[in-house]
Amino acid sequence: SVEPTMFLYMMAFMLTSVVEQAFFLYKACTVDHGYSHDICLNIEQYQDIKKEVQVTTSTFHQWNNIAMYVVPIFLAMFLGAWSDRRGRKLPLVLGLIGKLFYSVMIVVNTRMPTWPVEYIIYTATLPSVLTGADIAIFASCFAYISDITTVEERTLRITILDATYLSTMPIGVALGNVIFNHTGKSYTIMFTINASLLACSIIYSVLFLKSRTTERQCSIRELPWYRMPLDFFDRQHIVRSVQTFVKKRTLHRRTYLYLLMVAMSFYTFQRDEKPKMYLYTQLRFNWDTDLYSYFKTYQSAAYVVMMFLGVPFFTRVLGLKDTIIIMIGALAHASARFVYIFAQVGWVLYIGATISSVGPVVAPVLRSMISKMVPNTERGIIFSFLSVFDNAVPLFSGVLYTQVYNSSINTYPQAVFLLTMGTQMVVFFIALAIHFSLRGRTLDESAPTEKPPSTTLINGDLKDHAIQAALPNGDSQQR
Repeated sequence: SVEPTMFLYMMAFMLTSVVEQAFFLYKACTVDHGYSHDICLNIEQYQDIKKEVQVTTSTFHQWNNIAMYVVPIFLAMFLGAWSDRRGRKLPLVLGLIGKLFYSVMIVVNTRMPTWPVEYIIYTATLPSVLTGADIAIFASCFAYISDITTVEERTLRITILDATYLSTMPIGVALGNVIFNHTGKSYTIMFTINASLLACSIIYSVLFLKSRTTERQCSIRELPWYRMPLDFFDRQHIVRSVQTFVKKRTLHRRTYLYLLMVAMSFYTFQRDEKPKMYLYTQLRFNWDTDLYSYFKTYQSAAYVVMMFLGVPFFTRVLGLKDTIIIMIGALAHASARFVYIFAQVGWVLYIGATISSVGPVVAPVLRSMISKMVPNTERGIIFSFLSVFDNAVPLFSGVLYTQVYNSSINTYPQAVFLLTMGTQMVVFFIALAIHFSLRGRTLDESAPTEKPPSTTLINGDLKDHAIQAALPNGDSQQR
């Protein structure tokens, strides 16, 4: 299954997640502002310079986010319907190739001492997103899992997939900090390792993932290479995607579908708080890369523990409905920001991180609820629209976080946490409204009945694959 792909992809990302933020800051400091290497490596000691460089870096984040998501959102209009017809494997591999190109070009940027931080947008970000990048990867992975699982086991399997990539967070951040310090704080070496892991993810996906996960999918090999672009950019893909998205569904499920996608958008709003969190801890508590890495390692470890234990505890032990779990997660995220706002010393942030560890349960539950509402022939389209809702957010959230942080950096930089609190409370109230409107029903009760597994070789393979996925040991068994 796709868990190894996701693990390697996310490990590459997390290994350089803190280092990447430091690199952007270093580039802005040395090139855009012309300060010396020594000052920029120890910028937390220079209060005025720090604020000046942080504003430049924050503005870079704003435009980099916009560049990162505009093209993939357009591609998603074709991606869903195309993957329903041609399989999930190819768009997944293409997305990974785009991320590999990004990492390689970051390596190039590290070797160019005169290139300002804005060059990263033109040389790395914009070219890499032409393959769909993150939207293609996440939409394909979750659609792949939905294809090979039954309705009953889907919440658990999607949670396992989420936990798989979340588990890379503490490992990747901690390991990245160790490697960074032992390589003389070499950005070049760090992103070379990043690129190597992405290459491994591509190789695994090409060799071990199935090209077809449902009977109705047709192999891409049936087409000559010169017809592939026309096959992808088919006007009928947009027509079918829009028709699927807007069509009426029984028992108001279309309304619920829209509400859940809006909830996902507001939930992922807090994703663009992360770069500002790095800047805030440096500004408020004079944290360096090491101290922030320790915090991120703890925060990520808490997330993983809650993902592995929280969802099974909420669903299997307490028997909570999906909407209740979403409300708990959203409230946890909002409460954590309350702690961040009033923290006077750095260690208090760890209390907030502990509270927010419940928050990540929201995303897999939202995806599971959505997947249960549609038949497998529509999952690729619906997950692509979900990715659009998810990844269109940075076009607005990145701008909002940047403007709020830049305007309040000298007065009340905690204002970014108020923005996060507001968005998470929107998620809470959407889940609350759905909970009361369902009146005890579950959305999957009215989902279309899927065909039972037949005796064909393909369905037999998928069934065996699902059985193996439940076993505890072995890479192939876990997937």
